[in-house]
Amino acid sequence: MIDNFSLKPMILVIPVLLALVFIELGFAYLKGRKVYNFQDSITSINIGLLSQFVNSTGAVFGAVMYALIEARYGTFEWSTASPFTWIFALLLYDFLYYWVHRTGHMVNIFWAAHITHHSSEEFNLSTAMRQASTGFYFKWVFYLPLAVLGIPVEVYVIVGLVDLLYQFWVHTRLIGRLGFLEWFLVTPSNHRVHHGQNDYCIDRNFGGIFCLWDRLFGTYADEREEEPIVYGIRKPLESWSPVWSNLHYYKTLWLKVKNARSWREGLMFIVAEPDWSPADTENTSTKSPMVDSYQKHRSHAPTSIRLSGIATTLVALTLLILYLGTRDQIPLARQLIFVAIVIGLFAGIGKVWSLEKFQAPQHD
Repeated sequence: MIDNFSLKPMILVIPVLLALVFIELGFAYLKGRKVYNFQDSITSINIGLLSQFVNSTGAVFGAVMYALIEARYGTFEWSTASPFTWIFALLLYDFLYYWVHRTGHMVNIFWAAHITHHSSEEFNLSTAMRQASTGFYFKWVFYLPLAVLGIPVEVYVIVGLVDLLYQFWVHTRLIGRLGFLEWFLVTPSNHRVHHGQNDYCIDRNFGGIFCLWDRLFGTYADEREEEPIVYGIRKPLESWSPVWSNLHYYKTLWLKVKNARSWREGLMFIVAEPDWSPADTENTSTKSPMVDSYQKHRSHAPTSIRLSGIATTLVALTLLILYLGTRDQIPLARQLIFVAIVIGLFAGIGKVWSLEKFQAPQHD
């Protein structure tokens, strides 16, 4: 297995991201600011590692479909040696990402995938790693205009990685407003708004690199210093399980559809906005949290559970590096089996972390 190992970009990127998490933790400690919680952060990191296992295999489908459409229907020839190709592709990709992201908030079945990223009640660099494992099945469709224009698949993949990595650093509370940059770039300040539960934060600031799209389409909101942001989702996850964090809203959707009074109502639960409810029923969507009284999910975790969280992260990171480095030489069926085993392991350890005896509430 190791003899066939090849160094992939994400193998280099992931340890760097983890190092930046620890650097932010150190700065926060020096500044006397508590922006990390152990269970929340270790869960975010493990959710991120799980997403890499799943998406490194599942996203292949989207890349293959893109390559097929680009090869058959690509309209123009683009030189990968031209800076214009890369600049144009990045701008268009980010524009399309805006719509991917906005749709992920506005269509219930897509929110079921994206909600994973918003389920952390903290906002720090580990939150950026809390990426969904179930969004690959629909996101690739939004980027097909790039394929139809003939943008080479390697350009598409690289600008997509650049767009994703840019978004990592904006998940922090340690950086304030950045002056004129706030007018056209996604910054920590305007992205904090995106992760807030406050009324003025809901469905705002969807941009990846540029906030110009939000300003153009009326979805931009500035951070309000007088109203501290409450992070997370209004119906809290209350679980440290990486697998359950990806599945909990799908169960909510399934129950709504199952109990729908007609097929039309059931369809609306899938394609309507997350807070949609039939006109003749009470809307059960939760209200904006009270900043002063909102209680974050906390639990008493003994040292053994904390150590198991760290051990799980280290083992998963090692397995992920080996998997990414050898995946090209592994038949698809074995890839799927390996990923299924990893999901099972994360589900098992997540169940242990979320046992009732460790859920005695603790508040900041």
